[in-house]
Amino acid sequence: MNNADSFQYLMKGGFMMIPLLISALVALTAVIERLYVLHVRLKESRTLCDEVLASLKSTADLSMARQRLKKANAPIASVLEAGLRDEGAPVEEIELSMQAQAEMWVPVLERRLDILDTVITAAPLMGLLGTITGMMSSFQVLSEKGVGEPHAITGGVAEALIATATGLVIALLCLLAYNYFNHVVRDVIFSMENAGARLLEVRKIIARKSS
Repeated sequence: MNNADSFQYLMKGGFMMIPLLISALVALTAVIERLYVLHVRLKESRTLCDEVLASLKSTADLSMARQRLKKANAPIASVLEAGLRDEGAPVEEIELSMQAQAEMWVPVLERRLDILDTVITAAPLMGLLGTITGMMSSFQVLSEKGVGEPHAITGGVAEALIATATGLVIALLCLLAYNYFNHVVRDVIFSMENAGARLLEVRKIIARKSS
């Protein structure tokens, strides 16, 4: 089955196939954007933060470390940068500053996941609506032509079920992506907490060396 045949087959599902395909395209766009943000950018940020912490432990140059982290504009880097703003602050204030910065990033990390959540709920309902309208058309054929043309009736029922099947497939794929991205977000939150704890240990080492 080539692309033209596949498209014609899908269009047999009725007018609800159009919003179903649009929702699938919107969800795919959200998935691609989240993959880039939560993988490419965060991987670069993790590498930078490891380098900064290692350099900070040997050089104790808080100002230089803060400048490098500020350029990254990423969750883990921002948390570490917040922990380096006030060199003479007590540990409690540093922890609160990093915690506040981490909480600010959570909505950013979860951005566009609501699109996937909406498609997960809406796609099966749109598919079901398409099936219902298709079944109504089949019953209309039955009332007009009776049982003399069974192929027209069964063909209409089969075409009506295409919408439900399409809606379920879209919802299933979006559910897998949604759960995966939620897992990634939790991992990033843990990484921010871990990076903050590592920074506090490095600052303690620097304080002992300078005393």
